[in-house]
Amino acid sequence: MTTGRAVDQPRAPLGANAHRGLGAAGRLAIDAAGYAIALPLAGLAAVRGGKAVHPHGAVHEGELVVPAPSGPLAATELFGTPGRKPSLIRFSRSLGFPRPLPDLLGMSLRVLDAYGPGRHQDVLLVTSVDAAVLHHVFVPAGDVQQRPYSSSLPYRVGEETFIVGALPRPDSPRPGGGDELERLAAAAATGALAFDLAVAPVWGGFRPAAELRVGRRLPAVTDALRFNPWNTGGGLEPVGVLNRLRDYAYPLSQRAWGRTGRAKQQAGAEVEVKRLAA
Repeated sequence: MTTGRAVDQPRAPLGANAHRGLGAAGRLAIDAAGYAIALPLAGLAAVRGGKAVHPHGAVHEGELVVPAPSGPLAATELFGTPGRKPSLIRFSRSLGFPRPLPDLLGMSLRVLDAYGPGRHQDVLLVTSVDAAVLHHVFVPAGDVQQRPYSSSLPYRVGEETFIVGALPRPDSPRPGGGDELERLAAAAATGALAFDLAVAPVWGGFRPAAELRVGRRLPAVTDALRFNPWNTGGGLEPVGVLNRLRDYAYPLSQRAWGRTGRAKQQAGAEVEVKRLAA
């Protein structure tokens, strides 16, 4: 696997995505709600000196393998053409509970240059269950391959709305020993670790749409990469009020932990990805 070409993701003005389709009153309301959610998260990020949630994790090289297009994703630019897409995948503990306690485990996918140089596709997922309606619920796990992952919040393609998920493959290696990130690294080192990227309607279960292959673990500096659900495009759009609020929460919390002296780490993560892609 190769990480492909990677440059900085263009950043829209704060709230620009949240304002889409809203009138003046709606924009004022979503601004008020967005800042009410984002400012406490920014405060937590400042106190932690890092990410407000999912503070520690590991980034792996990845590859998104898109088969013959089918289902709602077939109408998108990214999934509408078969091929192999260089990616990065970050696995993390959400709340930071001490091990061996289980935690909400996160999987953040970045498909590099999905829509042109520097225009990536990010998909943020958390451990959940594969069941109608319940895939909106976060469920703790003790291993990265223990449970399905869910975006929880919906995406829309045309007139179709659905949840995005990642399903552990039963034929993937499952080494023992160590913590969940050490087992992940051992499984990835075999070259056979993979998940099914899937979609689910609100009232249905996940259906595989592509394969996500997990490769070698990348240097620790890449853990400071800044993912954002609004790094998206090609007909794939986050929808709903909660997704609009994320357009404030992610940028403000990332700026807050950058101001604690971690901005060099954030920049270093981007530089390292470019170096690996060269």
